[in-house]
Formats: sequence, structure tokens, C-alpha cells
Amino acid sequence: MKVRLLRNAGLFWVTLLWQALAWAQPAFPLQFDAEGFDFGNIGEMSGMVYHRFSFENTGKDTVWIISAGADCHCTAGDFPSGPIAPKEKGSIKVTYDPKGRPWEFESGVVVKIKGIKEGKPLKIKGKTTGGAETPRFSPAEYIQRFLYNEKSILSEDPEFKAFVRRMVPLLEIHRDIKIQIESSASRVPTKSFVSNEELTATRAREAREKMLDILRLCEADLNKIIFLDDITLVQGPAYTSDFKKQLNKYQPFQYVKIRVF
Repeated sequence: MKVRLLRNAGLFWVTLLWQALAWAQPAFPLQFDAEGFDFGNIGEMSGMVYHRFSFENTGKDTVWIISAGADCHCTAGDFPSGPIAPKEKGSIKVTYDPKGRPWEFESGVVVKIKGIKEGKPLKIKGKTTGGAETPRFSPAEYIQRFLYNEKSILSEDPEFKAFVRRMVPLLEIHRDIKIQIESSASRVPTKSFVSNEELTATRAREAREKMLDILRLCEADLNKIIFLDDITLVQGPAYTSDFKKQLNKYQPFQYVKIRVF
């Protein structure tokens, strides 16, 4: 009986010791938006693909990432080299090379932080079709209509921001994406611009700039974007001094249309 009691007491203290050691390990301070990503179907001939895993330092201390290594040379991790303060945000870029690997794949990196033994795995997967390009996506379109003399899309408009952000994963897996901006002004004389031609050109230019601003915030690869020449129009019925009475006649020709394909 005494031997059994001593054995049970020993097991109890060993369990407590292991729990204490586990509690002593600091929690991983970087909170990721996701810990895995599925590329879906990609083509071997479209070149390397990548995904950015966004994080925030939810800990109380400044931390340093010391590595984001992979077991396979087909995968690489790119990480911020400087200190990451509490509440600071950033991302880990995980790149995969499908060349010569026409099969389903699962890979990833392990993120390690100075002073913390356990790393954080970030996993990627997908299926590579040999000798092919990545299938193109269905074209998408966004249209913003304006009142008289309005010249710019609102950057904070939720629908516009959502449309632009949908381009980010496309830029991660495709060799390029093409964007065509069409802008229009009516024939009603403008008092705020030299001409309606200047107004419609301004609408196109500012739409492009605001798209790029959002994509920069998302750390998208802007080198993959091909902007086709803007289509700038002045159209609609001829002005007959009836602007206020027949506003609906001219309003449909005040817009910016963005097509992504």
C-alpha cells in the first residue's frame, strides 16, 4: 500500500512539473489571419506562385522573426527583418515553384521567433497541371456613377475596396492581370474643369491611382498588373440648356467603369 501511494505521489508531481514547464513556455505572439492556403489548380508554366499570411503581434513585447524555413527547396518564406512591436502588423510571403512538379502538393514554412522554441507552421497546398498555364479567371467589372462634376471614386467605399481586394489572390497565382478603365462625362458644360475631356480623363486617372493605393496596402505585386490604355469618353445627348429640368437625360453618361480580366 505504501509503495503504491509513493508511486501515485511521484506521478502526481511529475505531471505537475510537466504542466509547469508547459505554462512557462511563452505563447506564440504573432496572430495570423490564417495558417493555411489552397492555391487550387495552377499551371506548371505560369511561374512561381505565392501567398501572404498576414499577422499582428498580439503579445506585450517586441519580437524578432529569425527564420521562415521550409523542408523543400521548392518553397521559400520571406519575412520582416526588423523588430515587430506590440500591435504591429505585417506578413510572411510564402512562395512555391511548380516547375517540374506536375502533381498535387502540400508544403509550407515554419516561422520561428527569437527566444521561443516552438515555431508556427504555415501550410500551402494545391494541384499543378503539367505543361500548362494557370486557367484564367472570369472577367469582373465595377462601375461607379457620378453626379455633375464629381471626379473621383471614394477610396473608402466598401464596394470599391472589396472589388480591388479581390485582385490580390489573382496576382498571387497568375503571371499577370489586365485592367481596362473606361470613364465618361456628359456633354453638359463643366465649370470646374477646362473641358469635359479633362473631366473624364481625371476620372480615369484617379480611379487608377486609388486602385493602386489599396493594392499597395495589401502588399500586392504591382509588377503583374497590365493597365490597358484608358477609354475616355464624352458622350450623351447634346446640351440644350435644360440641365436642371432633364437631369436624368444626362446622368447615365457620368461614370467610371473598371474591367479586370
